[in-house]
Amino acid sequence: MASTTIRVSPEAHARARRLADERHTSLGEVIAEALSQFERTAMLKAYNAAAARMRADPAAAAAFDAEVASMDGTLADGLEDYPYEGVEELMAGDDNQ
Repeated sequence: MASTTIRVSPEAHARARRLADERHTSLGEVIAEALSQFERTAMLKAYNAAAARMRADPAAAAAFDAEVASMDGTLADGLEDYPYEGVEELMAGDDNQ
């Protein structure tokens, strides 16, 4: 795998090293995971801001709600109303594995 060098403060390096040691992984893996989390957080903040803008516009909110309502019956999968047989096992997970 190709690699490169980046400059970080000694404190950041120590934090990354501690996390890597705790997880028995490399500094690169810790940094890659941190970047993924950072990107996910940024995406969720952008989504929440867009949703708030949409909800602030009564016409846009009504249109969105109408579209969601129009899809209300699209999940008719033939299952009985909750609770259906086996739901407790599905929700609890299989402890025998």
